[in-house]
Formats: sequence, structure tokens, C-alpha cells
Amino acid sequence: MSEKLDSGKVFDYSKKYLQNPKEVKKLLDFYFSDKDVKNKIILDAGCRVGDYSKILVDKGAGKVIGIDLSKECVDAAKNRYKDIKKMEFIQGDIRNLRRFKDSSFDAVICVGTIFYLPPKEVRVVINEFLRVTKPNGTVLVLFQKEKGKIVKMARFIANKMPLKLYFLLIDKFAFLMKPAVKTLVGRNISTEYLKYDVLLSLKGINFGVPIKINKKFRVKTVKCEQCSEETTATYKIKVPKDKKID
Repeated sequence: MSEKLDSGKVFDYSKKYLQNPKEVKKLLDFYFSDKDVKNKIILDAGCRVGDYSKILVDKGAGKVIGIDLSKECVDAAKNRYKDIKKMEFIQGDIRNLRRFKDSSFDAVICVGTIFYLPPKEVRVVINEFLRVTKPNGTVLVLFQKEKGKIVKMARFIANKMPLKLYFLLIDKFAFLMKPAVKTLVGRNISTEYLKYDVLLSLKGINFGVPIKINKKFRVKTVKCEQCSEETTATYKIKVPKDKKID
């Protein structure tokens, strides 16, 4: 990652963005029943401001720990949910989960995060997820599929522009791109989602699945505001006892 990505500066800009709770619930309900979640200890890896953590608690999780690189997002999450004792938020890097012991969690979810890592670091992170998850527990991870020339050109431009200028432009003019982006991603999206989960995400994003994961763990991607099968490759890994997935 670049220095700005490595320090979480890009993600700081999304601290005021709240995802649609109905869309977040739609995603989580697709992969986990309430019974799957009830009384479980779950790691929300790349939690941002706690949208997924909150729905997991609503579904009955015993405890959810969210970790994110952006201190400002973590502080926002702590402020939003300061009265919910089943939620804890930590500023940290998903590439280094040494603060957690082996088999600490029943499940790990990683939505909207892993594709910011350089491809060579993805294996490190997946191994960390496997390490901290109990055998027969679940790791849910979503990757961005390979994209066409138009999206890759947009990524190139985004990465060349100074961060403050880029954010100013998308904040003021994102609405003009909404019809075109809706066609590209194949689903309805809000202007706020377009700003923070599409355009801002182009800073440092990587496409494709850079590691080998057994095909048996590949599952269909739910179609919601955050993702779709057209754009996203989803893996729901039942953690083997030997914690190997290839």
C-alpha cells in the first residue's frame, strides 16, 4: 500500500458515511442465519465505522470486535456505539493480528477491505484470519473481480491525483457519474455509496483474487448495494482443522 493508504488517510474521508442498514443486513443475512451468529464471537476485519458490527449484534452475536486502519473511523464507531457493550473497536492493521490468540473467534468477516492490500500480502492476511478463527469456524471474505479498461483507467487517474483534490472532486461532482456507474456495476446505488464505496475506493484498490483458494469455498455473491456476482468474488471458508485452504 502507499503511505497514505498504509496510514489509513484515504479511509479517514469515509468516517461520516453510514451504509444503508437494510443493505448491510441483506448481505449478512445471505451468508449467516441468526442461528449461525447467535452468541458467537466475531471479528469484523476492516470495520470502518461499525455498520456490519452493529447488524451482527442485532442478529444475536455474543461479541463483535471491529478492527480498522483508520483511527478516525474507529473513533467514529466507538462514539456511535458507546452504549453497546457487545461491541469493541480497535485501531489496527489486519496484516498483523498478533493481539489475538489462536482460535479466538467463531467467525471473521472481511467486507470491502482486503482488495486494498498489495496482492503479495493477501496470503498473509488470509493466514491470519485462519489462525485467529476456530476450526470449523467461518471466514467470509469478498474480493473485487477483474475489471475492464474503463474502470482500470479510472483507478489510474484516481491514484495519480492528490488525495485532497480527488476527494473534493468526487464530493462535488459524483452525482454526475451516477447513471454511468449504475450501468457498470449493474445495480441501484445511492450518491453517498458512489462517493465513498466506489469513487473513493479507487485509491489503492486491486482487482482479482491473487491467491489460490479451494473452489469449494467459492459462493455466490448476494446482489445488494455493496456488491453483486458481476463485480465481486466471495469466499465463505469453513476453517479446516489444519487451517489450509488450497
